Amino acid sequence: MSWLRLTIDTHADQVGPLTGLLEQFNACCVSYQPVSTEQIFDNESPSSPVWWQQTSVSALLDPGIDVDILLACIRNRIGTHNIHGHSIETLRDAHWSEVHKQDFHSMQFAGRLVVSPEWEPAVPTNLPVITLAPGLAFGTGKHATTSLCLDWLATSDLIGKTFIDYGCGSGILALAAARLGAKNIYAVDIDPQALLATRQNAVKNQLLDLIQITSVEDGKPPPADILIANILFNPLLELAPVFADLVQSGGSIVLSGILMNQAQDCLVCYKQWFKMGSPVYRDEWALLHGNR
Repeated sequence: MSWLRLTIDTHADQVGPLTGLLEQFNACCVSYQPVSTEQIFDNESPSSPVWWQQTSVSALLDPGIDVDILLACIRNRIGTHNIHGHSIETLRDAHWSEVHKQDFHSMQFAGRLVVSPEWEPAVPTNLPVITLAPGLAFGTGKHATTSLCLDWLATSDLIGKTFIDYGCGSGILALAAARLGAKNIYAVDIDPQALLATRQNAVKNQLLDLIQITSVEDGKPPPADILIANILFNPLLELAPVFADLVQSGGSIVLSGILMNQAQDCLVCYKQWFKMGSPVYRDEWALLHGNR
């Protein structure tokens, strides 16, 4: 299988909006490089990225995507004057894997969890570690939607909790829950590729016995103490009553994949069933959480 790599050169303040749009078009990998040799240093806020003044944003996309429509949406989102150059190329699977390696390195979350790619040496740490292989399913921890979820999990008490990862992708959130002490974990997705990637990563981390991997078509898992869903805004709205049935009384719900300007509408929807807390923001994304 081949992939399209779209590269857009833009100004630093447009990186967040551009990344958000590319994610809406199901980009499976987004990476960043300086347009010039400019260097950046940021010691004050590691959770809020500082970009090069001129940043090159590259995304891997399904080859069947309508590039003209995507480019029109990009022009509408960030303005034609903020597109300083763009290119489109076709990559083979082998090339995609190498690109993925350049973009994915070990990361630590809330001082309690490490996510590491399989090709890097073992991280010398006493913290729980998740090892991931490159795959076609989204979710390495690098993107703000996933890192928000991992930070929430790493700062929560998961010991003995039952857990649902709805829209599991690579399985990273289910794996994190297992490493942090959850039990009776369900990883649910509609995409067979995601279910396969989750199974492969669970085997790699010797966690398959803790995680039940199931298709949406197989029916609902039993209600859990915690349900986390890192998907997109419209599916989150549609699934709200389903999620209400899947969270036990007193349990928690965590929602990600929501743009900042969508957060209020999502809160209003979920307040019908949950007592919702204040959103947590990163880049132009929001994480919502609440209790049943």
